[in-house]
Amino acid sequence: MIHLLLVRLRVNRWRATALIVGIAAATTAFVVLTGQVAEQRLELRGRVSARGNPNYDILVRPAGSRTGLETSQGLVRANFLSGQFGGITLAQWHQIEDLAGVQVAAPVAMVGYVLQSVTIPIDITDQLSSADQQLFTASVRRRSARGLSEFSQPAISYSFVSATAVSQVGKLGSPGGPGFAVAQRDGSMRLVCPIRPRATGSPFAVRSQRNGTCWSRVNGPDGAGFTTLPRGHVGILVQWTFPFLLAAVDPGEEAELAGLDRAVSHGSYLPQRGSAPGRDRHSVPVLMADHAGFDDQDEVSVQRLSAAATAEFGSGLTPDRLDALLDTEHGPVVTRASITAEAAYQHLLTESLRTHSDPVVDSYWTSGLVSYDTEPDGTLRPRPVDNPASIWTAPLDERGYVAAAPDAADTAFRRLDKHELLTMSTFSDGAGPRLATIGTFDESRLDQGSGQSLPGGYRTEPLLPADPASTALLRGQPLLPDLNIAGYLLPAPTMLTSLDAASVFTDSSVFDNVSDAAPISAVKVRVAGVHGTDAVSRERVRLVAEAVAATTGLDVDVTVGSSPITRRVVLPAGSAGRPELQLAERWQRKGVIVAVVRVVDRKSLLLFVLVLVVCGVFIANATAAAARSPRTELSTLSCLGWTRGQLMRLLLGEMAVIGAAAGVAGALVSLIAAEALRVPVSVGRALAAVPAALAVTLLAAAWPAWRASLPSPSPDMSDRLGWARPIRGGQLKRVRGPLQLAYLNLRAEPGRTALGTAAVGVGSAGLTLLLAITVAFRGSVVGSLLGDVVSLQARRVDYLAVVSTLLLAAIAVADVSYLNIRERRDDLALLRAVGWTDRWLGQLITFEGVLIGLAGSVAGSGLGLVAAAALAHSVPGSLWLLAGLTALTGTLISALATLLAALSLPVLLRTPSLTRD
Repeated sequence: MIHLLLVRLRVNRWRATALIVGIAAATTAFVVLTGQVAEQRLELRGRVSARGNPNYDILVRPAGSRTGLETSQGLVRANFLSGQFGGITLAQWHQIEDLAGVQVAAPVAMVGYVLQSVTIPIDITDQLSSADQQLFTASVRRRSARGLSEFSQPAISYSFVSATAVSQVGKLGSPGGPGFAVAQRDGSMRLVCPIRPRATGSPFAVRSQRNGTCWSRVNGPDGAGFTTLPRGHVGILVQWTFPFLLAAVDPGEEAELAGLDRAVSHGSYLPQRGSAPGRDRHSVPVLMADHAGFDDQDEVSVQRLSAAATAEFGSGLTPDRLDALLDTEHGPVVTRASITAEAAYQHLLTESLRTHSDPVVDSYWTSGLVSYDTEPDGTLRPRPVDNPASIWTAPLDERGYVAAAPDAADTAFRRLDKHELLTMSTFSDGAGPRLATIGTFDESRLDQGSGQSLPGGYRTEPLLPADPASTALLRGQPLLPDLNIAGYLLPAPTMLTSLDAASVFTDSSVFDNVSDAAPISAVKVRVAGVHGTDAVSRERVRLVAEAVAATTGLDVDVTVGSSPITRRVVLPAGSAGRPELQLAERWQRKGVIVAVVRVVDRKSLLLFVLVLVVCGVFIANATAAAARSPRTELSTLSCLGWTRGQLMRLLLGEMAVIGAAAGVAGALVSLIAAEALRVPVSVGRALAAVPAALAVTLLAAAWPAWRASLPSPSPDMSDRLGWARPIRGGQLKRVRGPLQLAYLNLRAEPGRTALGTAAVGVGSAGLTLLLAITVAFRGSVVGSLLGDVVSLQARRVDYLAVVSTLLLAAIAVADVSYLNIRERRDDLALLRAVGWTDRWLGQLITFEGVLIGLAGSVAGSGLGLVAAAALAHSVPGSLWLLAGLTALTGTLISALATLLAALSLPVLLRTPSLTRD
């Protein structure tokens, strides 16, 4: 038997070589492609609770921005974004916008803290005497942290009241000024209220922050007219400085996500992306919050100084002598006033909207994150830090320091960075960018979701007392933010602008210590088709989060299942008198943890297996042909006593040798191809091609060999004349052309036709599904099948698998056509003898391939269409077009493969028929 097997291989060496090449190609493709079957997959781990209904599903943050507590315990502070400044580029944001499944991608860029000051007048008209000159001072006692922190500012403000006119004299740097002069009885002007020189001490010392007014009963404060009080009234001014956390958003995206446009309570909304600038290109349009949210309060006591002190002051003192006088002189308290932070803030809002003063920004600040020490019971203790006094210097303030709130002198828990204006020449008005208040927004009217306070929102979470002592100290009330931008609790953004307008703050030619490379702090993503926490919605969120991470390399957090928890925080005692407090702070525990793991893409693995399936179809067809060709030889062996088992072993042995040889060749080629394509394929995986090729070959050849192992001793010649077989009642069917004869030939060989059709159908089904995922569903499709959630994504390696399948299908169709030509060459010669031209014979062979391709591609495209529709529960119009194009592609591939097989027709017609041997 072995000798006969070797003889058969030698006689059919070209046929065996073709089989080896085909099987080796299939196994090589399988081995190399399976090197890419494992993919990095983002998984959502954890229990999903139905608490809350956030208005976005994914929070995208800069890479590496997760804290140690977040990594180890899955905990984040509810307002941690107040300390996150930049890290995401505009290009990365646009990449997120363009991803499939993203409904809204709303960026948030925390610009930093800008300071705005407002002076609150305290009317002292009723306290005036008949004297021509009078001097009043205002001492302020600022309380914050529910009155636990106290900042004393004695004589922080003064008001020199004159019965005559006041005018400004001198300029910065001039010998006699600058300042404000009071008209004397003799008509001369005397400098009484000098503008203070640059301070050299602490930025929070009274002398560094003291301000005063020369108030004329004729032409108002500093001779500027009566703008703060009615004409003829006199007052003393108390200054408040508010830090505004300026955040930049995309107006369109934020309106769609949170309804920011509907939350505008006064004025107009921010200009849309790409719109023309407002008053000038350096005017930054801003929306201010309706309410401040601070609990600071000033207790003001106004004193009238003695006539002697007034006369000395009116004689014109140098700034140093003036400070010495105000530090030592005291008088009776003539009036008291209490000013809350909210009242001062409302005054600032009114002034901003009424006067359009557009304050200049010469500096702004960014703050870092808080660091913690964790105690054994899990209690968190924030670590205090020190910030240098130089952080408060100001280039445009004559005194050298900004008018920071006294709260800023309290204990700091955050590092501050200052960004100072570099040059005045960049701007047409010679000053700097100006904040133009165009309206206000009401935080309570924003759509921030229900049940949760998520990062990136506009809600500040207060700190609650956590033990009896702290409850007593806070009088049962929560601890609110104060005006210390380096403090522990910071407010949510209180000033909003557009990303376009905020670009001036990251322009390195305008401010120092800035970069416009990555201005965005976070991107809030709402996923299309998410309706809760069901499995399908979770999978849609997972796919988008995975795409964001893979495309941008940024950190992603899924808000599904996030729930608020309370952490105990021990806030160390402050330097302004506040004792240590035990507080309960609301944090967010991630109900779903994002993890990147390496898993097997089952869809890709299925496509790779289909490569072997089509290879099996090719082998089965070849085995059937190998068994049918030597029909006379097998009949002779049967007559000589060979059993059916021996005949079957002969046929399977021949295919086993071919399969083993193909496996060895495939292993060698796969190693070479893997090295060229940089695909991870080990030697062990490559050697697995040998048993794989052998197994596929034997499995595919088993059934044809079983059928051929009992050949007929006298085959019916009419079986070879498929174009003239009896159809009904012994009548021959009249043939009317090549197309009908091609159809009859395919009917005569149903098994072979089915194999070729199946090969084309498998490739067409895979191509239709991949094209549907890529084009109709923008790269991924999520749905449920038999109650299970299924998601598919198209990868490049999947297309390689489908292309390999279609190429093998083309080889299978070409093989079917070649075998049909070879086995019917007598019939074809007879057709030529009766007048058929070579063109008609070529059309006959081509039509056979077209019919096989049409049947297979239509069935396969339909199957792919049904699979995609079943998953997505929808059939977009483009899906029908894709299915039609795939069917056309499969038909054309089959036609081209058949034309290649038809090239053998002239050679076969000149060769004597084997059936006559």
